[in-house]
This record gives sequence, C-alpha cells and structure tokens, in this order.
Amino acid sequence: MVSIQAKALNRILKLANLKKMMGNSVKDGGRGVGKGSKPPNSIYRSLDVEKSQVLGRSVYTLKTKDGLNGKHVLYLHGGAYVYGFSKFHWKFVSQLVQASGHTFVAPDYPLAPKHTYIDSYRMVIPVYKDLVDRVGADNVILMGDSAGGGFALSLAQAMKAEGVDSAAQIIMVSPWLDLELKNEGIKDLESRDPILAVSSLRKAAMSYAGGDSLSNHLLSPINGDLDGLGEISIFIGTNDILLADVRRLKKMAEERGVTIRYFEYADMLHDWVLFSLPESKEAVDQIAALIE
Repeated sequence: MVSIQAKALNRILKLANLKKMMGNSVKDGGRGVGKGSKPPNSIYRSLDVEKSQVLGRSVYTLKTKDGLNGKHVLYLHGGAYVYGFSKFHWKFVSQLVQASGHTFVAPDYPLAPKHTYIDSYRMVIPVYKDLVDRVGADNVILMGDSAGGGFALSLAQAMKAEGVDSAAQIIMVSPWLDLELKNEGIKDLESRDPILAVSSLRKAAMSYAGGDSLSNHLLSPINGDLDGLGEISIFIGTNDILLADVRRLKKMAEERGVTIRYFEYADMLHDWVLFSLPESKEAVDQIAALIE
C-alpha cells in the first residue's frame, strides 16, 4: 500500500500548483538556471568530498570517510536540463554513498538556456573516460534521475558508438527518454502527475537542443541502440508522465532480447526517491543492492 506520507505529499504538491510554478520558471529562464549548486555543509560533515574542474565546471567526488573506492557511480542529476543540483539531489546521493559504501562522481554539467546538450557532452565525456581509465569499465556505473537518467543512457550509447568500454550498469530513476514527448500515453498520465507538465518540458527540451532535432538519440535515448550496453535498471512511479516512455522502452528492450531490471512503484510521483518517504528508503536500498 501507498504510505500516508506519499499520499500527503501528492496532495500538497497539487495544492501548491507546482506544475504552474515550474512552467513559469522555465519560461523565464529559471531562477538559478545554469548555476548549479555545491553540496551543503552537512554532506561535507558526513562524507569525504573532493572538488575538481573540467572545462571550468565543477566535478564533486563523494565517498565514505573510510575511503572505500570500489565501484564508481557517475551520477547525472535531473532538472529538465535547466536546473542544477538541488538539496534533494545531494541528500539522495549522500544516502546512496552511505548505503552502498561506494564512490559517487557528480559533475555540474552545463545547462540551458546558456548552454546546449553539445556543451554538456563535451564536459561529461572526459569525466567518464577518466573513470574508465582509472578504475576500469567493470567498476563504473552510470546513473541519473529524470533528465539525468536519460542523459546517462544517451551517454552510454554515445560511448559504445565511439568504441569506449561500456559501463557495467546504467541505473535510471524516472528517466526522461524522449524529449519529443510524442507518446499518446502521456495524455492520460498528465492529470495524475503533480510535478511535470508537457508544455514546460517542451520549452526546456527545445532550449537544451539548441535547434537540433529532438529525435537525436543524444537527446532522446529511446531512439538509440540498446544492444551491447551495461545492465540496465529503471525505477519509475505510476503517477509520472514519463511512465509512458519508460514502459515503451521496456517493451522495445524485450522485443530485442535486452533485459531490463524494472521497478515500477504504484502511485509514486516523479522522482519520488528525492523525498523523505518510506518508498524512497525502499528504492535507495534497492539501488544500493544493485551497485553491490
């Protein structure tokens, strides 16, 4: 059954009309768009945090105080490609570092409207290649939530096409897989989703694409190749407009003989893992187990 906390959060977000607030923010360029944010002080107290620079952008490496360096998770945050790291993202990443005991690498990649996907790939690809060179592809996991989940899958496809060794796993939470948002199933889901609206997502997508086709698999990985990638895992809620394309990807994978570990949470909203819910704790434990 759905927790009382999840039901309450869903009602609160609807009453707050978060969809309209986010739509206005995207339309106006977004408050704080492109700036990103550093980990809060609480993260520095609980974890070891190192900061480096790639093309003038920050890359944060987070690990436990005991310095375990086994698996390295390259984490790409969500935010419709216009919002940087939020305190909710940092809390989620911190929980995963502590639950898994492994290292997370979190790049503050370029965002729209000041930048396009080309800038984001230009910054993130060297981070991925460096990880593969240092720890080996078998010890690298690509992960992301929402837009970052789609970015993680697109990055895996791009690296395979380039002949770079594939990460061992790709873990996606509420991934944005098709920036065209053309799936007819989205219409039935939009009224149930208290966070995402098609209109604001389309504005963000066009800004991030910089005039290029949204069907490009570097933007919409649902149009890319699924063969020869690392093991794929997806977490999605049923009150999320992105569910339609996640189910579509799952069906496509099954038809191609590609196995996807699939975790569908009933009545959960978009990116529920970022909130303080019993269902979030359950998902964190499942993701930590996958990393192991």
